[in-house]
Amino acid sequence: MSLDRALALVDAAPGVAYPNPTVGAVVVRDGEVVGEGVTEPYGGRHGEVVALDAAGSRARGATLFVTMEPCNHHGKTPPCVDAIAAAGIARVVAGCLDPNPEATGGLDRLRALGIESSLDDRFEARRQNEAWRTWKRDRRPFVVL
Repeated sequence: MSLDRALALVDAAPGVAYPNPTVGAVVVRDGEVVGEGVTEPYGGRHGEVVALDAAGSRARGATLFVTMEPCNHHGKTPPCVDAIAAAGIARVVAGCLDPNPEATGGLDRLRALGIESSLDDRFEARRQNEAWRTWKRDRRPFVVL
């Protein structure tokens, strides 16, 4: 499963994008992985863009598996949904929704652009950035006693 591979990429790079979430992405075309990536350190490319850059022209018509819903806002980098559309991705599968109110809505925007998009809601995907998710959702630190 390519979403499992994207999850493994994040597990191998915990916290690399702090204070942003670490996102893994895998581009699959005709059953073959043609690109993969994980979010770069703060201010760098998001995992989706790293994977799309690795895939190059092979991304056109492919499926993108991503651990978190692609962002739908302009921060230090442009919205990932724009890069996905520009690359010609045909389908996106996300492992969890983005809890950040500034960035959420990526799957809906992709659908509006005519890109098939679905949520394969995974505990593992939500767990990977749990401290960040707690801060974005509850505005408090993540603490385990």
